[in-house]
Amino acid sequence: MYVTKPLSLYRRSPQSLSLPPPEGPNSGYLVLHDDESVEITCCGCADDRVKDLPFPQNKDLTVGYGSDDDEVTFIPVLSQPLSSNRYHVILRTGKHKGEACTNSREEDMEIDCCGCTNVPDAKPKPLEPSDVNQQVEIVPREGRIVGVSLLPDLLIQMGFLLPS
Repeated sequence: MYVTKPLSLYRRSPQSLSLPPPEGPNSGYLVLHDDESVEITCCGCADDRVKDLPFPQNKDLTVGYGSDDDEVTFIPVLSQPLSSNRYHVILRTGKHKGEACTNSREEDMEIDCCGCTNVPDAKPKPLEPSDVNQQVEIVPREGRIVGVSLLPDLLIQMGFLLPS
């Protein structure tokens, strides 16, 4: 079960990100972008871009990796505080709409005819909240936001480019 909280609450009180999820099994917080979380620029314009964590679940986000862009929603992992930065990445469009991105594993690696290693993208699947292969930790790295797999034998490391 999820409880909703406004993004402005976490901007005003960042320590709230470390609060444990609500009581009960499989619970967590969904963050909603609200009017108070919109920043006003020096020229008086509203800037409602998503620039950092936590990601609001009611904003359209696009992530990019290489030449591919996907429209996604980041859903916080159940039973984790928001400060863990653990999310499920859910596709919002295409034939896999509503499915969770899944990490590629070392066993999925292929060697092509030239001897080069290739890791094919794992196909999105219906969300299974307890499947760690469908979870990523979001970390800032070198001026961008990167999703890193939680298990050492998983190979995903995707640079997420959010709209600017």
